[in-house]
Amino acid sequence: MKKINSINKSFFRKIFIKLNRKLGFEIIDQNSLTLPTSNKKINENLNIFNHKDITLPLGEIKIERKINSFLVIFRSFTKENKLLSQNKKRLFEKQKKEYTFRSLHSICRNINLANKHFKNVNFFLKVIDDNSDLDVQKNLIKICKNNKVKFVIENLDIEINSKKINFKDNKRMIAHNCHILQSKDFAKNSNFDLIYFVEDDYLHDHDAIIEMIYAYQKFSTLYKSDIILCPADYPYLYSKYEQTNILIGHKKHWRQTNESLCTYLISKSILNKYWNYYEDMFLNNYDPYEKPLHKLYKKVKCFSPMPSLALHLTNINSIYGLSPIIDWIKIWKKNNYK
Repeated sequence: MKKINSINKSFFRKIFIKLNRKLGFEIIDQNSLTLPTSNKKINENLNIFNHKDITLPLGEIKIERKINSFLVIFRSFTKENKLLSQNKKRLFEKQKKEYTFRSLHSICRNINLANKHFKNVNFFLKVIDDNSDLDVQKNLIKICKNNKVKFVIENLDIEINSKKINFKDNKRMIAHNCHILQSKDFAKNSNFDLIYFVEDDYLHDHDAIIEMIYAYQKFSTLYKSDIILCPADYPYLYSKYEQTNILIGHKKHWRQTNESLCTYLISKSILNKYWNYYEDMFLNNYDPYEKPLHKLYKKVKCFSPMPSLALHLTNINSIYGLSPIIDWIKIWKKNNYK
């Protein structure tokens, strides 16, 4: 009799599970904190990419925003050790190329991990380098190859793009804007769905891209429109006492923000639809420089993670740099490319 009861229990259990799944419910064993339908614990990744997002105890969201391709555009500049807008040393006080190498390494590690996690997504890395020395360029290539990512590297063409710039009194800013212009042109003419524009002084946590992809899908599904993500939790945003929205991503909380710098994730559709905002930024030299982006965020929602997914490697006293509540020394050491 015990054997028959066991069989009956197992049979009815399977029927009950199937019925609940068809109705759109997931069963949770509160005693063991597992999901019998998937044999996963509740602290594991319960999401099914491009299908549904599950956050306990909030439930399930059917994903409407599918992602098929992901382009990273990495802008590198190693000719000067000074910060662009201030005569100060960066955190850790290294040569500029060291930040570039570690930043690129952190991005490549992210692409590699994301490529394994999202097997059907096409990831590609585009490096636009501002004519660094040959040994630097060789090291950039070596880092990409060692991480086994699909990539291409090209030099910045200042001569062609500088003719479009509306100001002529600042050579360094002209080169900077040409760099952004070349990256935006490449993205606009590409066939990639999501585009991550990255400056070469951002150090990323190992799973930053995975978190951003899940968050992008979830938030754009909730709002029924494309959104923008900034990976850095900038300290200066905490000095502004303004209302915001807090959302739960994959492993991070995210808050809506009205400002960012020039490292952010957008869709190609946003780039095309609001091209005039991006064009306005790289053709001019505003104060603050990102003023057109801040205007755009009044139309398109932008979110940043808490705690941060990336550290902006500026001076330690910069309000645009050291993100709070993160062991960035540990992250710096982990991204040693040698």
